[in-house]
Amino acid sequence: MQKIYAFGFMFYVLFSFLFCFCANHSQQEKQTYQEEKQIAQKPNALLTTVEFSKPIQLKLDSFQTLIIESHAVDIVSPSPKIAFKGNIIVLPGWNFSRQDWCKNSSLCYKALAKGYRLILPEMGKSIYATQEYPETRKDWRGFPTKTWVIKHMIPTLQEKYQILLPEQKNYLVGLSTGARGVAMLALALPDLFTAGAALSGDYEQTLMPNDNLMRGFYGNLAQFPERWKGEDNPYFQVQKLKTPLYLGHGTQDLISPPQQTKLFYEAIRKHLPHLKVKLNMPSAGHDYKYWDSEVDNILQFFEEI
Repeated sequence: MQKIYAFGFMFYVLFSFLFCFCANHSQQEKQTYQEEKQIAQKPNALLTTVEFSKPIQLKLDSFQTLIIESHAVDIVSPSPKIAFKGNIIVLPGWNFSRQDWCKNSSLCYKALAKGYRLILPEMGKSIYATQEYPETRKDWRGFPTKTWVIKHMIPTLQEKYQILLPEQKNYLVGLSTGARGVAMLALALPDLFTAGAALSGDYEQTLMPNDNLMRGFYGNLAQFPERWKGEDNPYFQVQKLKTPLYLGHGTQDLISPPQQTKLFYEAIRKHLPHLKVKLNMPSAGHDYKYWDSEVDNILQFFEEI
């Protein structure tokens, strides 16, 4: 039985607190990410759910939280007074809350104002991998994978709520590890997404054999090269890409190497010269100051597709 916890409130009430941004909070969040990427020792969070006998119909001016296969997904819809423009799956970074994009940037406020519906899954310590492995750290297991998104989240939203239907315009936005998720989902579902935007991501993990997140999930590169080079490596799968992408990365990023985005962009241009792709690499770091500066560029890119 689908487990759903739903609640609704007006658009402007929701974003009166979601659009509140604090520089000190952003800096603290960046520090937390750095520490978690190095040691990653927090336990899994438990989700509380409420059972209903049938799906609850979404209101167009509502904020609702669904529980899909034990994982939370927020659905935020624009005012019915605004023409519906499409759906955006908003992917967080590693161990970032699903609401971080909305709390620390203008993305949600501006996207809703333009008529986009937002889908915000709680990804936790996911690296958007296809599956877990025996070598995956125990405290990183049980979080959503790419397979959960493809086989559970998206089909549930399509079948029960008529969201993310193929005939609708569907978009992807992600930062940091969520940018990797954008590439992974675009490759896995090439005919579903109209466009995507990926900021500060990494796409060719074999160039980072000592990366703690990759080693902690896949095991060592030397022992398991097929895991590092196969389906979960967007760079090596690039020829399958069909979705137009906006790629951004700050050149002063000390968390995710800027060269990762540049190499991915160059691979797309080489193998898919007719696919629309845009690269922006300003002097910026790995933080919401940079990611918020890209919001208008992202929405403009979506308008152009």
